[in-house]
Amino acid sequence: MADAARILKTRIDFDDATASLRLLQEVAEYFLRPAEGDQVIRECAAVVRNWRSYAKRRQAPAGEIDRMAPAFEHEDLDYALGL
Repeated sequence: MADAARILKTRIDFDDATASLRLLQEVAEYFLRPAEGDQVIRECAAVVRNWRSYAKRRQAPAGEIDRMAPAFEHEDLDYALGL
């Protein structure tokens, strides 16, 4: 299955509905200091990186875990872990 575009249903930007951490960082200044935004991203990424383990511990079926992988495993996670 090809990766589908990750589009936000509730936009964080007037012009772009793409689900992107870079876009989030661009608009974060309207809500908090940039360093705080990066810290929140790092904290979330530290938890999300282990999502498969959490799902298995909750006894999620393997097929469901695989189906959900694109929601958690993408270039934004790699980017967040590198902040």
